[in-house]
Amino acid sequence: MTNRLLRREDELLKSAGRKAPWSLPLQCGAVTAGAAALLLAAATSAQAAPLRQSRTEAASPVAVQLWESHNGGPVGGAMTALVDKFDATHPGVKVTIVVTKASTKLQAALPAGDAPVLAEISHYDGIYVKAGALVSWNSFMKGSSVVNANTILPAVWANGEVNGQHYRLQADLKVSEVFYNEDLFKKAGITSPPATWPALATDAAKLKRLGVIPIGWKDSSAHILPAIMSNGGTLLQGSNSVGHAVDFESPAAKATFTYFRSLYGANELQFHHGTTLREDLAAGKMAMIDGTSAGYAKVLDAVSGKFSVGAFVEPAGSTGHAANVAQGLGFVLPKGHTHAQDEAAWTFVQWWFEPAQQALWAERTGFDPETKAGIAAIPATYLAAHPGLRASIAAAESPYTVPRPVSDSYNEVQASIDAEFFNAVTGKQTVTSALATLQKQGDSYMTGASEL
Repeated sequence: MTNRLLRREDELLKSAGRKAPWSLPLQCGAVTAGAAALLLAAATSAQAAPLRQSRTEAASPVAVQLWESHNGGPVGGAMTALVDKFDATHPGVKVTIVVTKASTKLQAALPAGDAPVLAEISHYDGIYVKAGALVSWNSFMKGSSVVNANTILPAVWANGEVNGQHYRLQADLKVSEVFYNEDLFKKAGITSPPATWPALATDAAKLKRLGVIPIGWKDSSAHILPAIMSNGGTLLQGSNSVGHAVDFESPAAKATFTYFRSLYGANELQFHHGTTLREDLAAGKMAMIDGTSAGYAKVLDAVSGKFSVGAFVEPAGSTGHAANVAQGLGFVLPKGHTHAQDEAAWTFVQWWFEPAQQALWAERTGFDPETKAGIAAIPATYLAAHPGLRASIAAAESPYTVPRPVSDSYNEVQASIDAEFFNAVTGKQTVTSALATLQKQGDSYMTGASEL
């Protein structure tokens, strides 16, 4: 294996070169059509010029700078541990982490010629795809036994795929779920997690009688859309993936908004940010909080063993089944680097998706594995003791879990959902008025940018 790696490294180093400078300064923020066109020209014209290397340089590992945003805590620690493990077992490649908001900072770094070899960004990769600033992973995945349509979970495989090309490989799979204090559930006489939204409301009333806040919720689209879909709604007009119109003036959206408004009006639900929700759950002030699988390890850290933490995915709606949205950061390969660097980045990415790394990442962070083999690699005894991971894996494998729409316009749609949901639930607007505003704003955003 070592000789094979060294032969590969020798071949890659022969093609090593330097980056040509990018000519267009680009500010962070939304990319206009003109800016995208200029960025495309810059990406297309970038050429790598050969460099002469000394014997010492030729023997050096290929450097891969990875931009990612996991800062501290169990998730940041797991990321560092995995990169250290990779570097220790792959002498031909050296991955270095730079903790930064790559999703936004990459916009300015690309035209300046300062883009990293590898980056983890959120779902708004459409601006880069349209600008021709990313390298497709397709040619790298060809023939891979680790990363392909059969090994990756369906919702993950479709996440970041544009016209058959995979520009973004999801690395942090998260789904919505609810965490709860098992001791408080027992005191309230609740013997199992609620399987439906009406059952959740019944349990909330029981918990309220204990003198605690039954439910803490985030006014975020990631925690609202699953409920709408479980009631028969879709993310876009008639679809969960493509389209130019939203679908919020619907019976599903109205039923969902009205349901949460009822809980809020009965003083059985409060809105807070994630950190506050975790602190209140740990202090025994709240019986259950909504979040995502990305927050499971943080919840366990906050509770610190004071009580057992249970978990369940958001309940089933009028459709008879639960629904969820697969979200999270993913690996992208910015243009402008040498072939050796691109190949080195792929070596790391493919290694990331191997079962051992997938299982370690899931166990340390609560994120779902992206691969079927990664799920199988988690010991049954570990899953039995960690209901949060068990619940999120069930959601990740569900046919009713869908990837977030690829359109970069959906970023603005999500912001509108957050605002109008909060207004409707807290009584600042009627449900009908909030949904009408959301429909108008959402359609405006979706038709204002071209669909990928």
